[in-house]
Amino acid sequence: MKKAERNKLHKLVREYVLLRDKVCLRCGKSDRLHASHIYPKGKYRKMQFDVENVKALCVGCHLYWWHKHPIEAKEWAVKTLGKGRLNRLKKQANTINKNKLDFKELETELKNKIGEINGEY
Repeated sequence: MKKAERNKLHKLVREYVLLRDKVCLRCGKSDRLHASHIYPKGKYRKMQFDVENVKALCVGCHLYWWHKHPIEAKEWAVKTLGKGRLNRLKKQANTINKNKLDFKELETELKNKIGEINGEY
């Protein structure tokens, strides 16, 4: 997948997550929100565009809490995001997936999810 395609998908993932979550899931702020990955996109490439692997955190909670306090962050994630979601992500992270990511398929899926939130579908 080309860099421009990856960038477009990252923007769509961010747009969807911010529409879905609306505020920082930790502190409730609504400005300077980041789309923060649960499983890092660098290490878990096949999960980087999975919206279930992304949550909204403000810049402070993302950079100065999520990345600096992993034990506390994990406990918070279990309580806030739920064990079911985290177990599904863990299973996905530990499964070898040799399928290539398809830009058009992912783009369509993300645009449809955004449209559903916006009431377009």
